[in-house]
Amino acid sequence: MDSLKDILKSYESWVAKNPDMVGDFETTAKWVSYFVAGRISSSNVVSELVYTLSNMLVFYNDRIIEKSRRRNSTDSVLQRQSKLCYRLKVTLTTLEYSEVFIEISARRLLGQTGRWLVIALIQIFKAAGRFFILRHSTSDIITSPPIATLNRRALKKQKPVVTDENQAMNSVHSQHSITFQLKRSGRLIRKVEGAPPIQYRDFKLHVDNAEAAKTQIPRELMQAEYLYISKPLIHLLSMGVFGRRSWKQYAIALSLDLYSVHLYRQHRHLMSQQQKLELSRRCINLLYYLVRSPFYENYTESKINRILGFVAERVPIAKVVAGPLRDYIPTWQNIYFYLWST
Repeated sequence: MDSLKDILKSYESWVAKNPDMVGDFETTAKWVSYFVAGRISSSNVVSELVYTLSNMLVFYNDRIIEKSRRRNSTDSVLQRQSKLCYRLKVTLTTLEYSEVFIEISARRLLGQTGRWLVIALIQIFKAAGRFFILRHSTSDIITSPPIATLNRRALKKQKPVVTDENQAMNSVHSQHSITFQLKRSGRLIRKVEGAPPIQYRDFKLHVDNAEAAKTQIPRELMQAEYLYISKPLIHLLSMGVFGRRSWKQYAIALSLDLYSVHLYRQHRHLMSQQQKLELSRRCINLLYYLVRSPFYENYTESKINRILGFVAERVPIAKVVAGPLRDYIPTWQNIYFYLWST
């Protein structure tokens, strides 16, 4: 057991010191999953397993790099938010990276009924977790995944310098702070010695750092986010009622996405920078509706096959890629382009 801990510590130290080399290995692992697809029996499960493990490796290495930088930095986001919310974000991010593999495995082991039961349980847990994070953390919008991949190039340019002066300032600040943070809930509590004279007391918490307190999210933006979080559950319910290839369930999901975006855009002046960035990503993700059932079977499929067929016949070198791609696109469409995954 001790030897395993030593190996993990050595690996964490190596990752923190060699992020570029780690990134090259992670990229290679992802390309292996693309190469495996369609080339061996049960390739869907194997390729998705490799892809899931590669994402989990990136996520784990990001946490190592983030932890090493946080140790040498005077500022820490984790210190300003509830540890319970952070752990929930880690759980939801892990689930988001592995949910497709779980769905494929459930279909093979439990059949279609078991698969849909697993999908429903996953989406209920994700929705409940996102609601909890929105209510009890400093997040004003839930990103997908909840913990984004680190921008290592940007981190490389930012080289934190740790000096004795910074450490002394942190020590002085912690000693003279009028509040302290509970470890489990992250709630800020005022110290007894931090209270003003009794005639001036209002029994309200005075926060040292404005960023440590959860900003009040406007009610209109909260409604838009609640609607977006609820969309997967509403869509699954409509699929159960109308069928997977029905235009009604497609229209319901698209309408919910469009209305959520509309609510955000109506109150754009109230949005934070993070909300604007996430809203842009959601607008781009609306293009996925072009390759989702039943729109894909009725319109997109024939056009994609025509384009790839033209490329395979007219461009000699591209034939090696276009042919297998045309054959495998229906499988990808059936596995990955679910309306509840975004």
